[in-house]
Amino acid sequence: MTSRAQDVAIYLSHHFHHAWEGFGFFDLQRLMYLAQGWHLAGGRGVLFSDSIGAHKAAPLTYSVKGLLPMEEMLPEPDLTAEDEEFLDSFCITYGVADRAAVRRQVDREDGAWRLAQLTGGEGATIPPQLMEATFRLMLLDHMDAGQKLRKSQMIAQKQRFEGGNVVAFRAR
Repeated sequence: MTSRAQDVAIYLSHHFHHAWEGFGFFDLQRLMYLAQGWHLAGGRGVLFSDSIGAHKAAPLTYSVKGLLPMEEMLPEPDLTAEDEEFLDSFCITYGVADRAAVRRQVDREDGAWRLAQLTGGEGATIPPQLMEATFRLMLLDHMDAGQKLRKSQMIAQKQRFEGGNVVAFRAR
């Protein structure tokens, strides 16, 4: 069973209304796109069944119109336990990011939104299979970057140790 896009939007609005100053409609739409993509890439299937279109400014879930993060006016979202757990983790991950970092991740030229727009034109529906594939590639990119960072950190640490302990790291 999938959750409704409106419930996902309410959940994200509740969280990011506090995390980002001036949280707005396109911020919400980008986060919905990312949540759907990561849910698919994780092998969980679609988070919500509503389609996401390749609008020129951002990927848009057309069924979510004008939802603003006004907590006192919005109902509590009705999500499955699994979806709420996923969204908790998603909000922790993206809650430390800023608006510009999220936009850069969404605006990737090799991402599903841009590819759907390129092949299908303005407003084309982004196929879930394309989202899953491009987000899995993004995951591989993150892993590769993380491995390179860890390797450079290990080299730097070894160099510090070599400099501080001449005897233990002396070449034979």
